[in-house]
Amino acid sequence: MRGLIHLGAVVAVQWLGFGRARAGDYVYYRFGYYKEEDGRIEVSTHSTLFEKQIIESLVAKGEFVYDGISGASPTGKPPLPGSKSVQLAKLQDIRRAGNVEFEWHIGRHTLSPQVAFSKESDYESLGLSLSDAVEFNQKNTTLRLGVARSFDEVQRNGSPFPDAKSKDSTEGLIGVSQLLSPNTVFTADFTYSDTSGYLTDPYKQILFAGWGDPNATDEENRPTHRTRQVLMTTLTQWINPVNASAEISYRFGHDSFGVLSHTTELTWHQRIGEHLILEPAFRYYEQSAADFYHTSVPGFFAGDGVTDRSEYYSADYRLSHLETFTYGLKATVLLGEHVYLDLGYQRYEMRGLDHETAAAAYPKANIFSVGLRLWF
Repeated sequence: MRGLIHLGAVVAVQWLGFGRARAGDYVYYRFGYYKEEDGRIEVSTHSTLFEKQIIESLVAKGEFVYDGISGASPTGKPPLPGSKSVQLAKLQDIRRAGNVEFEWHIGRHTLSPQVAFSKESDYESLGLSLSDAVEFNQKNTTLRLGVARSFDEVQRNGSPFPDAKSKDSTEGLIGVSQLLSPNTVFTADFTYSDTSGYLTDPYKQILFAGWGDPNATDEENRPTHRTRQVLMTTLTQWINPVNASAEISYRFGHDSFGVLSHTTELTWHQRIGEHLILEPAFRYYEQSAADFYHTSVPGFFAGDGVTDRSEYYSADYRLSHLETFTYGLKATVLLGEHVYLDLGYQRYEMRGLDHETAAAAYPKANIFSVGLRLWF
């Protein structure tokens, strides 16, 4: 549903200017580098975006992504006796992804069909979506409606894809953007998604308590159906005396796994002179644990398997009670009438809040990015 992103950030940049450079078609290349501490996950991302006006009422957009992923990730097993480090599994993969979207302006309507794909050695996804943005009230109000459908296949590395397990998802969105004043925009979006199929992570395991053996583990087992509801609100305010705009957002999420989440984010867009925009940002996220999250589960071997355990269980730290902090700075430089350069840095920190999961399970990472946009 990429075409249904709220308008706050777009309006903020428009207020700040660089209008002449933005007029027309463009190509944008971006390199991103994500690196977790302590030899964990490392991701190098190359992405290319384009926008091309085909006719006056029709615009084509696209994005192509190439990710190189390596490093190690917690398996779900607790630290070995006498160690504070969680047990890790090494991984290495390449992801190729992309999407193509069209914006078709018909009177007050802007229809946006999209096709998206993603492929890794153990995961394939195909997504289709359609959205409509309808303008009212002399273009001061925009109503957004959308629906998306994805078809995924999951497997373990090394097993043939004919043995892959399927996962399908349907998502709907309704949202509104309202110009409250010449300097203020408010947006609200509600999304509902329904996912069914194989929702377990094939690489995560969980300990069977009481055995005294840290290797007495089995694969996690998650429900095969999940629903999500997300409400996101954003307020963007232009502040004329300092030639800047502020954007603050709040996101509330709930799902059938029992996870409740809250996200707040603040971004300041500061224009300095004719050629520079600085954007410091801060984001805070907090979630409750999934109903079936445990660091271990009771169980004993009896004949052909393990019995006396919960119906669903997972020790994946990403489903625990946790919080994250993300803060950083982005600089956009106008190098010429048709050339932008942007540089960014973010610090990402995750912490557990349940006092049970090993602190070493939660990653800390540095994120760097550089991009170049050419307008035609």
